[in-house]
Amino acid sequence: MFKRSQLLLVMVTVHALCTVNSRAKASDLSEYYHQEGPLVGTLKSDAPLPLYDANPEHLWNRLYAAFYIRPRTVPPKGDEPLAVRYEGGDVIEFLAWGSTDYWSSEEVFDRVLPLLDEFLNADGEEMFEDPLKRVVLQHDLWAVYDHLIDQNIQRRGDRETRQRRDLLCSKLARCIQSLAISREALARLPDTYTCAIESGEFAAEHNFDASVNYLPHHLLTDRDEWVEIDFYYPNMHEDIMDRFVSLHARSFFGRSHYRIFYRFPEGREQVTSYLEDLAREGLDWKFSAQFGFAKLKESVPEIPVGTEVLLMQMMVSLDDQMRPVPTRLVESVQFRVFRNLDGGVEPETNTGVGINILDYRLKRHLLFDNLRSGGLEREPEEQPQYRVAIDGSKWGAPDWGYDDKKVLFQQCADCHMSRSLTRLGVVSIPSIIHSGGFDAGAQMGISQPLDPEEIEFRGLRVARFKSRHETYRRLLDHLGL
Repeated sequence: MFKRSQLLLVMVTVHALCTVNSRAKASDLSEYYHQEGPLVGTLKSDAPLPLYDANPEHLWNRLYAAFYIRPRTVPPKGDEPLAVRYEGGDVIEFLAWGSTDYWSSEEVFDRVLPLLDEFLNADGEEMFEDPLKRVVLQHDLWAVYDHLIDQNIQRRGDRETRQRRDLLCSKLARCIQSLAISREALARLPDTYTCAIESGEFAAEHNFDASVNYLPHHLLTDRDEWVEIDFYYPNMHEDIMDRFVSLHARSFFGRSHYRIFYRFPEGREQVTSYLEDLAREGLDWKFSAQFGFAKLKESVPEIPVGTEVLLMQMMVSLDDQMRPVPTRLVESVQFRVFRNLDGGVEPETNTGVGINILDYRLKRHLLFDNLRSGGLEREPEEQPQYRVAIDGSKWGAPDWGYDDKKVLFQQCADCHMSRSLTRLGVVSIPSIIHSGGFDAGAQMGISQPLDPEEIEFRGLRVARFKSRHETYRRLLDHLGL
């Protein structure tokens, strides 16, 4: 079991870290992207971006671009000719789906191996002392390592292909280790959500207007307004703790942990009472026991109109002892508010079915520009995007995922809404029941509110899950640890 005296991270004052220069102008990357036409939103080339350094040709930028910019040849369609799209850039997801062979190819191997050697031979980790940049690049390379080693764990490809992957993994592991900072330094990293709020870039109220760039200002401080929930029980036996790791965290192989918050119109007491009613009346226990996952009854008690749900993705790092450690660096924030529960077009929403959806993602060019906006930028609603993590490697997704790019609402609808869109509400909130980790025997039941002294357990549980994962054991093997 976790011992709080040993594992709780030291909390430090963050206001000084959210510097007064947070509103300074960040690097403008628009010149690197197509602004109109069929390639809108994609990169003009695979040239490195000025992310880690203002010079695009800096080694860190070149190394990052080699793994986070990927070409895709698109066959002719209608009147559109064959085209090459350059995808990726300043993104939080590594473009590697389940059946992707691209990163295991000889072409990629010949391009990235010299860059890894250059980094190792030139003591590339010493080019920046900034712990924030070191942690983020380590995290970027860790995603690549996990994908490649997972392909080898599954014994995908012939022997020569697996040997190529293994060589890349051995060098990636050394790069990852060289970038590590101490556990104490990780605890001193900024709370970037607080930095986002203090930047002044996000409104304190949304007033049900989806055009407003809104983030709740009291999310982390007002426990009566915003209720953090989890499928957690204090006396949980350590043998079953991995069953309580969410599907989202599993999709990232434990490199991210997630915090989930609810706000009901009448505050915490309404949330608590509703979850108690749901646990007492809402689950079809017979079906759940027979088929292995929790199912809500048709007569399930419904959430109130005006319910707000927020999912915050947080970065997990590796300290200088190569132990997984949850940090306070925010990778994404997904917010939705229910204006009706029947999928109707009234009142007006940005989805047209009764829900306003906002999505923010970490952008390095903002994060490294004096923590501007806390590093967060809102994702456009109308611009199609790829979803990688949930389509992930374990479900056999093809080279570019199950579908082409989808706009934000389509991505949300896939997992959170019934196909008919006639019944939303509680059935569209998977976190209200424990819906992740069925392969590990996920426990049945309803989530419950966390007390303030319990809020660290979710991140620590994911760090523990990662430390027991086969990808992590292989990383230690590559380092001889």
